[in-house]
Amino acid sequence: MNDSNLKKFRVNLGKKIKKRRLELNLSQPQLAIRLGNKDKQVVNRYEKEGANPTIFNFIELAKALEFTLDELLDFTDLEKPESN
Repeated sequence: MNDSNLKKFRVNLGKKIKKRRLELNLSQPQLAIRLGNKDKQVVNRYEKEGANPTIFNFIELAKALEFTLDELLDFTDLEKPESN
């Protein structure tokens, strides 16, 4: 994976996490608690900075967001324009 693809992946992952968190009506601190009382900065880094979680953290994120791993890594819904 080249740097451009990695950056795009991280950005999309951050968008997906934030989108799902908001769908579940969770704040960053609430999601952090679901992740095992991690600091909300962990969630913020995923959403804003495109942090690169370990596979264990991917599994924990999917559980916390009530997703399968496939759903967490499926970014097709981010490509659709949002309707108001």
